[in-house]
Amino acid sequence: MGDFLSEKLGLINAQIILAVRNEMARTVEDCLSRRTRALLLDARESIRIAPKVAKLMAEEMGYNGEWQKKQVEMYNNLAQGYILNE
Repeated sequence: MGDFLSEKLGLINAQIILAVRNEMARTVEDCLSRRTRALLLDARESIRIAPKVAKLMAEEMGYNGEWQKKQVEMYNNLAQGYILNE
């Protein structure tokens, strides 16, 4: 659980598990925008780790691959609006 989801953001797997178990996080958006602030800190990096977050959450809550796919798709659509054009 101490493995890094993102070394760049300093996020580890346990933070996602904690958010699901103890903070009632139920969506990838909730974890990456509200619980960890990853979306606001680095939208591109948060998009990169969204599939891993969805997998961890699905395993914890007993959801299937279709849930994971939909969560990642919805998150990516949201996060695209946070990417600054350089």
